[in-house]
Amino acid sequence: MFYPSIFSTISNTAAEMTAMSAQQTARNAENATDVLKFDVERLLLITEALWTFIKQQHGYKDEDLAKLIAEIDMRDGKLNGRVTPSEPRTCPSCGRVLGKHRPNCIYCGKPVAIDPFGR
Repeated sequence: MFYPSIFSTISNTAAEMTAMSAQQTARNAENATDVLKFDVERLLLITEALWTFIKQQHGYKDEDLAKLIAEIDMRDGKLNGRVTPSEPRTCPSCGRVLGKHRPNCIYCGKPVAIDPFGR
């Protein structure tokens, strides 16, 4: 015999659990976004402070910075406000492709220099 009220209750409970899970996922994403926004704002503040310091100490002008930003942006041939990701590097010892931002080659274990501006 089929009991529609039991099926309905189970179905509603599953739907409620799915909705709660989706809400938690949305809250987690919102929290992560808030952290990233805070980080970006802090980095902008630090960048502005550093640029102000350099201007005061060395006499550079905002136009100098704008020109250098455009030069760096054009390294990949596109003036789009981005830098193209770096090509994969190879280990100078064994010649295999290196993992990004690793201090040692994962194959031979030799230390490798990290490019601080590598993307």
